Amino acid sequence: MALSPSTKANLRLVFTIAVVQGFAQITGLADGMYASLAVISVMVGSYGATLELGRQRLIGTLVGAIVVLIAYPAFQHVPLMVGLPLAQLLARLLAGSLRLTVGYSVCLFVVVMGWLVHDAQLDSWIPLRLFWTTVGVLIALLSLRLFWPSRARLEQRQGLLQLLLDLGQAVDQHLQREGPWLQRAAASAASPQHGSLLQLSALRDTLLQLRAQRSDALIELGTMAARHPSARLWAAFDSQCELLILVLATLQRQRQPSWEGDAEQHLGWHLWERLRLMRERLSLWHDTLVASPYGLPPPPSPAWQHSRLMVPSNTGAISQLPLEQQQLLASRLMLFDELDQSLAETEARWGEATQGL
Repeated sequence: MALSPSTKANLRLVFTIAVVQGFAQITGLADGMYASLAVISVMVGSYGATLELGRQRLIGTLVGAIVVLIAYPAFQHVPLMVGLPLAQLLARLLAGSLRLTVGYSVCLFVVVMGWLVHDAQLDSWIPLRLFWTTVGVLIALLSLRLFWPSRARLEQRQGLLQLLLDLGQAVDQHLQREGPWLQRAAASAASPQHGSLLQLSALRDTLLQLRAQRSDALIELGTMAARHPSARLWAAFDSQCELLILVLATLQRQRQPSWEGDAEQHLGWHLWERLRLMRERLSLWHDTLVASPYGLPPPPSPAWQHSRLMVPSNTGAISQLPLEQQQLLASRLMLFDELDQSLAETEARWGEATQGL
């Protein structure tokens, strides 16, 4: 039976703490509990999130150690209710200047513990505290890479690929529901708009979750992450998925054209065929990326040419339609043109990202 992600995370955490505690027992050094505390504090989520939490914890510990080493000798002769708050104020200023969030509380904790509990042994306690914190962070990172790897970079890629797949299915449903040969009543009865909008809302929530997790993935890409090919491809796909969700949602909210006249039917077939070809292109993107799970392949060739899908010229009879019907058809044309152009731009950005790899 396959284990759930949460079960794997809990088992990995227990195993890592056991390894850390065993190492502390073997060394015989004091204060080994700080390594376990570091593991519990930083080993959450993905490798990128753990890396950021570990970095902040180490910086916060170091800043707190520096503050207590300077402030305690300077303020130990003043009343505790004056000296300790002054030391904490200094720690807050330094932590704030370094823009620490999680490390901010660690910094204050080191100041308080060093001042109240370990004041007689700061020279030995501070190096041990730094050592065990470092050990805990390093073992947590190593565990995340070796046992059921949990990497934000991989999750971001898989999440966007799954979103492309789900959006493709949404497009398929739209094509089945709004083919120009269908009668409006039959199309409405076949698939209620309310359910489709709920599906698109769920896809929008998925996109927002991927955006929230992207900061952890960028951490894993290292310095200059924004210029990394993977990050540039994520941004391109993000924009494409967002536009496709907006276009489908707008089409769902709009009244479906009647497609009764010959000119309307011709235009309806034209729009339907354009969307079908774009749907096939999304599938080709997905298959291209899935075929290279450990690399970043170039975009499919030949490149998407939206100019070959211009509006047919024999639609002059549409100008004789009522104004409301003309506006509805014009709105659909604009949406499809925007989506068409976006596909070409996404492939261009994809090509620029992979150029030189």
